[in-house]
Amino acid sequence: MNWLEISVLADGEAAEAISEVFNRYADEKDGTAGAVVELTGFDSRGELTAPQMSVRTYVRQGPQAAAVVQKVEEALWHLQMLYAFAEPTVREVAEEDWANAWKVHYQPMRLGERLFVVPSWIEAAAQPGDIVIRLDPGMAFGTGTHPSTRLCLLSLERLVQPGVSVLDVGTGSGILAIAAAKLGARAIVATDVDPLAVRIAGENAAINGVAGQISLLATPLPSKPETDNARFDIVVVNILAEVIIALLDAGLHAWLRPAGHLILGGIIDTWADAVLAALARHGFTVTTRLDEGDWVGLVAQHLVEH
Repeated sequence: MNWLEISVLADGEAAEAISEVFNRYADEKDGTAGAVVELTGFDSRGELTAPQMSVRTYVRQGPQAAAVVQKVEEALWHLQMLYAFAEPTVREVAEEDWANAWKVHYQPMRLGERLFVVPSWIEAAAQPGDIVIRLDPGMAFGTGTHPSTRLCLLSLERLVQPGVSVLDVGTGSGILAIAAAKLGARAIVATDVDPLAVRIAGENAAINGVAGQISLLATPLPSKPETDNARFDIVVVNILAEVIIALLDAGLHAWLRPAGHLILGGIIDTWADAVLAALARHGFTVTTRLDEGDWVGLVAQHLVEH
């Protein structure tokens, strides 16, 4: 049985809204996958030349497929009253190919001065000084092509020094934890509430030879560490703005060592003020703001005594 791929090209804010539509109709019983959102437009050297957001989902062909596609297209039509984005395209993908169909959208990608993210199924020549991260995200979030992940990676490259400790909250594919390990972090804890993501992150850590440096936990982040020694030099959270605010309200600062750095991603620009207000409310000072399209990355320090 074949699959139908529905894909849309859009900017960041519209891409988020399209993702919500795709996820609304995701149903494992009906064979409808959730949204996959990635930044496209990289050349063969991994340089970003023609940036666009690609949002895709897959529907298994069968009695319900036409109805699902129609509902999705109707929802997208209404969404175009609010956002400008390209018309959706629908194509058939053979059963034997659908699981790998999304891979054609990924190419090697350079970030910052040293990071070189390479899909595990592609051979790419690294340059002297490159820190190579080989990745197979599967259905877990985080390939480095999404702006929120890219902004977190740029901040990690700047802040990670040999010997620091890092907490990665919502690790997804494990890309941020792996980058921290390859940049020299000595102890990394990565958490995710999705057991599948934890398994994929573990496999990616093994591919990169850093499994021994990363402790993976399939659990929500506790409200506070059991001891002061369990605090971290860097805490990175690349989830959603609403979740970040909830974590701040729950005492996220308790996980940071004095003068430690909090790196935040997953913030669409319309939510930036709410996140900034939450940071200020809980004693954080923002030291760096990075913007890419409609996405915002923040680095903050907690300068109030714990």
